[in-house]
Amino acid sequence: MIASAAFPRPREQEAGLRAIRYDPRYVENDLLIARLRGRDTLTFSLLVDGLRHQIEWPIDFSEYRVVDRPHPVPLQIFSRLGLSGAETLRPHLLRSDLDLLAYYACDTSQYLQNCQDRMDWFFYLDYHVDGPGTPQQEREEAVSDLLAWFDKPTRHSRLPWVNNVTTMLQEIVGELKRDGLDTTAILHDARGYMKGFIHEYDSTLSLDGYMENRASTIGVKPEVEFCFAYLGQSLPLAERGRAYMMKHLASYLVTLYNDTCSQVKEQDLEQGHVNLKTFLPRSGEYVSFLNETYRDVYSAFRALRPQNPGVLETYWKVCHQWVCGGLVWHLTSRRYNQAQMDISL
Repeated sequence: MIASAAFPRPREQEAGLRAIRYDPRYVENDLLIARLRGRDTLTFSLLVDGLRHQIEWPIDFSEYRVVDRPHPVPLQIFSRLGLSGAETLRPHLLRSDLDLLAYYACDTSQYLQNCQDRMDWFFYLDYHVDGPGTPQQEREEAVSDLLAWFDKPTRHSRLPWVNNVTTMLQEIVGELKRDGLDTTAILHDARGYMKGFIHEYDSTLSLDGYMENRASTIGVKPEVEFCFAYLGQSLPLAERGRAYMMKHLASYLVTLYNDTCSQVKEQDLEQGHVNLKTFLPRSGEYVSFLNETYRDVYSAFRALRPQNPGVLETYWKVCHQWVCGGLVWHLTSRRYNQAQMDISL
């Protein structure tokens, strides 16, 4: 079953595809994907503390596919719900290339074609809560109000942008429910995503605690569930534990992408925001962790792929799309300082 939404008229859709075809950002990403196909390792040098270190990560793009997307910067949900904020979020999406993420990370065409602003509530929340411009007291208040909403959807916050987040999420989840789709996992993971923001500036965490928290706040878990819900399938109860581990390991891999690429940005622009380098200050130790942990997690993720076709394998493919698409996006997004990476392909 597919959630209902207004499809663009053929002429509008054609114009949108034509705009994407000539957008240099899409061309750059498509060229990178073509170079990654057929390779089993991505090698690049990473600038850490003024010196370059080699990163080697196993990859497999042999089954990776990009879904056509008619409109690059949707934001339809703002106008549909009569919300303010689109005028602020649109430049943020474009400057950071956030509008490309769903296009490359999702393999569910229904997700993109029916309502292409599914991720806007993530980006809107990220814009307001995850940055040095938001005082810690407001961050804690916002997260508290957001978590309370899950227990009482009628609850309102004194912060208008928090109410916008919950209004968007309620609309999105409501559409899925009206089509008879199970939103339990989506809401569970969305709650975990929001809760993790409290610890984004917490340097007292252990290394394991930090990685677990970052895997929650990376946003992959609820988005995997959104994509899977749009396939109109459900997991048997006996397979949900294995599916959870697939999703968790995929989130862990994207966490390593994000931590590697955002380290310079967070050190220079977001003082106090903890990252992996906070816990592994020596560059050699930091790079060794990136290489060894990635290999171990990637191997464990690959080992979880079912041998036979079925719903669980479909779920694994949704996770794998995030692993591949997340890597492409992190390596090319202007959100990060690309001068720190030199990719050898």
